[in-house]
Order: sequence, then structure tokens, then C-alpha cells
Amino acid sequence: MKLSVIGISHRTAPVEVRETCALTGDLTAKFLQAAHTENVFEEALLLDTCNRTELYFLAAGAGDCMENFLTHIKTLKGLDAAPDKSAFYYHQGQRAIEHLFTVAAALDSQIVGEHQILGQLKDAYKLASEERTARFLLNKLMHRAFRVGKRTQNETQLGRGSVSVASAASDLAAQIFADMSDKSVLLVGAGQTAQAAAKGLISSGVRRVIVANRTLSRAEELTTELAGPVDQSDNDDQIRCPAALRHSDPPGDAADKPQNGVQARAISLDQIGEVIGSVDMVICSTGSSDPVLTYDALGDIIARRSKLLYIVDIAVPRDVDPKLGDLANVFLHNLNDLDSVVARNIERRCQEIPRAKAIVELEVDKFVKWYDSLQVASTITLLNKRFELLRAAEIKRYGGKFTDADTEQLELFTQSLCKKMLHRPIVYLRELAQNASLSDQLLAVETIRRMYELDELQDDDLEQDK
Repeated sequence: MKLSVIGISHRTAPVEVRETCALTGDLTAKFLQAAHTENVFEEALLLDTCNRTELYFLAAGAGDCMENFLTHIKTLKGLDAAPDKSAFYYHQGQRAIEHLFTVAAALDSQIVGEHQILGQLKDAYKLASEERTARFLLNKLMHRAFRVGKRTQNETQLGRGSVSVASAASDLAAQIFADMSDKSVLLVGAGQTAQAAAKGLISSGVRRVIVANRTLSRAEELTTELAGPVDQSDNDDQIRCPAALRHSDPPGDAADKPQNGVQARAISLDQIGEVIGSVDMVICSTGSSDPVLTYDALGDIIARRSKLLYIVDIAVPRDVDPKLGDLANVFLHNLNDLDSVVARNIERRCQEIPRAKAIVELEVDKFVKWYDSLQVASTITLLNKRFELLRAAEIKRYGGKFTDADTEQLELFTQSLCKKMLHRPIVYLRELAQNASLSDQLLAVETIRRMYELDELQDDDLEQDK
């Protein structure tokens, strides 16, 4: 099998090396356009994300595909020299299929089980199709990879449970509140982790957000972002990779995109007492060296509430006075609580790895068997068998209408007729095997196999061999 993959990832190189090789933006399309006009790659698909740059391809000839790929990276990125090939891996045949399916199953991700990679693979396939570098084999291969990713998501717990502090905070809130749509959240501080937690809560249904920050202008910036256009691309466990957004958003300004319906406003830290009596959740993540939510300032206000209050303290040092957690209507979680949730979820995901690997192995085996079935020699054998079965069935059906003296002539006639009918298809297949590209050969063979239902014959042969 001439299918191969050349790549660099978080497993083989640090980020400063990977970013020099990343073909982001229109560089991916430019590479595929060059691949389409050259005679090095018969088919090609480029997957470029924050953690990997991988080229899946069929080699067209005897050229050095690794050297060609690295030279293109050098040219497209304007580097002084081609990247060091020691940071790249090169898998061929079944090993290349195993690698792709492992990537699609999120088993090779930096965060095992994340769902983002499947969308990135679909974007890569879409672009390769548009540039006409994904033909018959990559078309079949990528759709099987999508199937692997979906099976892993649906049939295992590999992607269940948050493995980031921000997502864990959202998950705990969902356990406390059955319905998030009528809940409001107060963000104390505008740091990245608190921001990610707020986005997670918004994804869960929260539609009212208040941001309190020492610098009011920064709070206003964050409220604008939280109440901005709908972004379907956020991942629960990591910051969205810019490379993945290459084809995600249609042209146009943010104003052209649907809004998310979130009501957000900014306040200063000294206004927290005015709003904490009405919100349902508080997420704290400031850089203060002293507690921001103190029992002395807020204890009475919170105690008079008629409903419970969920507080998450992500800050180090802690922003929330532990005494507030002693109030009957307060659920207080800090980093220790969230870390334990994350640790349990990571352990749960690790326990699912064998099940996900079993899906990958099964699907690799199926794909390899499908590919092997498209060999010309075996297809010609099955084609002859199909016609012989049809011939025998018709003789059995009409043979009784002939005299014994005519039976021998009937046999000779039907054999000759089938041979003549098979002549051109067999010659065509043999010519393809000698002269056509692998993609054209596989497409023609599969068409003939479907036309005459040859896979059924092959399955019958395998059953008889058992």
C-alpha cells in the first residue's frame, strides 16, 4: 500500500519547533495547489493544528516525498533552511492508517479524548477536496477516520468529564443546578481561567453575566466578548486552535453573525456587595494577595439570601474567605476540589483508552481488508466466478427444455458467451493495473465489484475457508 503520512507533533517536537513548520492560513492551500501540479503526490491532504502538521498522501513515483515536503515548508515559510527531518515521523501502509485512526479517535491528542480534532480533520478533508488533491483513496480513508472518531465518542467514555479547571467548575455547577438557563454568574477578575469557566457556563445555558474587576475597562472588554457573536468552536478542555478556524467562519464581520443572547455588564470590585445577593454563581480569579470576598463584608448579605449560592475560587492565593463556605446556603469550591474532579476524570479517560484502541484496531483491520479486496487479480477471479454462477443457474433453469443431445452444445454455447462478455472488462482491468494511477485503478475495481456484487462472493469464500 502506497499510503503514507509524514508529520511533526507535540510528541516529537517542542512548540517552538512546531510553529516554524506550521502551514497555517492560506499556506495549506498553497501547498496543496503545488502538490496538485507536481508529480510527487498522487493524492495529498494536509492536517495543520496547534499540536501537529501532518501530510497524508499517495506517492506518485519514486521521488523523495519527505524531502519534497520539507522543501515546500522552507519555501512557504521563508526559512533559511529546510526543517530538521529528525523531528518528523514517516509511516507507511497499515501503520499510516493506524496513525490517522488514532488521531481521529483523539488518542494521540495532547488532551486525550478531546473532540476538537475531528472537526479539524473534516476541515482538512474539505480543503483537500476543494483543491482536488483528495481523490478516491483519501476520500474513503477520511470518511472511515470520521467513523472512528464518532464511534470513539459514542461508544466509550474517553471524552467524558472535564480535564481542565475551567470546565470542571462548569460541570460542578451543572450538578448543583438542574436548569442553567435562568441562572446568573458573577465573575470576579477577568483572567483567562475565569473567562474560560464563564464561557463553559454560557455553553451550559447561563445568559446573565456580571464582570467585576479592579480595572473597569478590562471588565468592559470581557463583557463585550462574552455577549458577542455565537462561537460554536470552543472546546471544553483547551483554547481553540487558530488553525482549526481556517474554514469555520463565513466571510463577514462579527456583526453579521448570530448573537448568543447573553446579557453582560461590568462593575468595579467595590460594587460586589450590591450584586452578590442576586446572582446564583460566583467565579473568582484575581491576582490579589488578600481575600476579595470576605466574611466580614459579605457574610450578612449572603446569609439573608433565600436561594443557594455556588462559589468557585480559582485564585492562588485564595480570593474567598473560607468562612463563607460555612454558611448554610453556600457551596464553596476551591482549586483543591476542582483538581480532584479533574484527576478523577483523567483517570476515567485513561481507563477508556483500551476500549478506544480496540475500535481503532477493528476499523484498521476492516479498511485493510477492503483495500486488499481491490486488487485486480482477485477481482478478475471473482468476476469469472460470478459469471460462472449466473451461467450455471440459467442452465439449471432452462436445461430441462433441451434434449440430452443438445445439452453439451448448450454448455459450450453459454461458456463461449460468458467468455466473450468478460473479455473487455478483464482486459480493461489488466490495462489499469499496468498504466493507470492507483486512485483510478481502485475506483474502477470498486465500481466493478459493486456492479457484480463481488464482495458477497468473497465473503462466501471466506466463510467456506473457516
